[in-house]
Amino acid sequence: MSLIAATAIAVKDDLPYFLVEKNSENYQFFTAKMHRHNHDTSLGAVLRAFKALGPIDFDQWRLGELTSVKNNNTLMSLYAFEVSDMSTIESKLDHKLMFVPANKLHKLLESVQTRAFVRFEE
Repeated sequence: MSLIAATAIAVKDDLPYFLVEKNSENYQFFTAKMHRHNHDTSLGAVLRAFKALGPIDFDQWRLGELTSVKNNNTLMSLYAFEVSDMSTIESKLDHKLMFVPANKLHKLLESVQTRAFVRFEE
């Protein structure tokens, strides 16, 4: 089993917002479990995990970047999706995840390994 991280990014008033979850006092990226022995893919595991939280319609989600993030000294893949309708997504996820502005996520964003960005182009 491997853990895969994911977030959605939306822009409001020229400030990026990241879809994250809150645990006690810190924010963290959403994570999904991937089971290679079941021929699972990392992207499939992430999408199924989001769907398990609520009835998400992925038609408007655009896969933007794939990078890595350090979590408890473990390096995980991080999928970032570009989205536009933050309030609908939060509502569909029953507010289990929330969009938080980047200026409140300094510690979390420092865990992203920026040397490993892979951009998905159209």
